[in-house]
Amino acid sequence: MISNKFSNILVFDIETIGNISSPNFIDEMQVTVVGVYNYARDEYQNYFIEELSELEADLKQADLLVGFNNDHFDTPILNKYYPFDLFSIASFDILREFKANTGKRLGLDAIAGMTLGFHKSGTGANAMTLYQTGKLQELAEYCLNDVKLTKEIFEYCITKQYLIYPSKDGWLRLKVDMKYDLDNFIEQNSQKSQYSLL
Repeated sequence: MISNKFSNILVFDIETIGNISSPNFIDEMQVTVVGVYNYARDEYQNYFIEELSELEADLKQADLLVGFNNDHFDTPILNKYYPFDLFSIASFDILREFKANTGKRLGLDAIAGMTLGFHKSGTGANAMTLYQTGKLQELAEYCLNDVKLTKEIFEYCITKQYLIYPSKDGWLRLKVDMKYDLDNFIEQNSQKSQYSLL
């Protein structure tokens, strides 16, 4: 296990439809599919919009949510669909932690390419097109591929304690220390209460 104390860790990613450039994008964007890896069950699963209630129990039990830019995008949008606050669950936002250590914002693809040697299978715009054209199986596969990349980067960060990213011109491979004790991180960042997840 990635954690000695906590088993209910969820790595997740959402795909959406709507105007992402809107200043009110959180209100305007709608979820099309959620991809999740559940450490407790060692299982990947997709949840389409009509299936989000099936994810509720796992979210209520979650010790940690892991994502990439999830604090800014995935979590606030997904939060609209549940009667409890997802921000009460400890969050390991890889982009947030990367920026805190480097002062830079880079995409999932750039960090995955340098750290892991492989890349995303598409873009968010591609995902919208897949949904609009009814290619839901391809959409689900794309979403889970992002979840797998996020999981691999998360595990690399926690086990090796660093990540690799490209220089601005793309010529150099730069290393940033990412030193975390995951169990302590979860304990320090959990805001769960007996009321927040009712």
